[in-house]
Amino acid sequence: MASYRYLVAALICFGLGGACWLGYEWLGATVDEDGWLVEEFALIPLAWVFLLLGLVAGGYHLWANKCQ
Repeated sequence: MASYRYLVAALICFGLGGACWLGYEWLGATVDEDGWLVEEFALIPLAWVFLLLGLVAGGYHLWANKCQ
């Protein structure tokens, strides 16, 4: 029963990762007057971290249910 917490955590992490990808696409990248690229680069690795955490939590949930 406790492994359902990991399922909820996995779904939340997947949702946050998707929100980071959508936020990056929504904000977009622009070039200012000096020729510098302006973008929210931090959202890309943050999305990958949430995806990895979601995969780990989901994998643990599946493993815990299989062992019961």
